[in-house]
Amino acid sequence: MGALALLAELPADTLRGNADVVAVTRLAAAPEDLETLDTYCATGSLRRAAEALHLHHSSFARRLEQIAKVLEFDLTDPAGLTRARLALAARRLLGD
Repeated sequence: MGALALLAELPADTLRGNADVVAVTRLAAAPEDLETLDTYCATGSLRRAAEALHLHHSSFARRLEQIAKVLEFDLTDPAGLTRARLALAARRLLGD
C-alpha cells in the first residue's frame, strides 16, 4: 500500500469525520454512483471508465458531473481525482 498505509494510522473517527469521506459515504446510498466514482478513480480516464461500465462517454460524463456536485470538487482536476481516490481508500480502510 505504500504511502496509503499512512491513512490506516489515523483514528477511525478522524477518517469518518473528513468531509470527502462523508461525501463518498453519501454516494454509497446509490451503489451505481459509487461504482462510477470507483471506476473513474481506478482508470483515471472518462472514456476508459465509460467503456468499463459499458456506457456511452457522454452518459458517463453526466453521471460524473452529478457525483462531483455531491463531492463539491472537480473530479477532472488532478487534485480532485486524488481527493476522491484518498476518500475511497479511507472508506475501504474503515470497512464501510
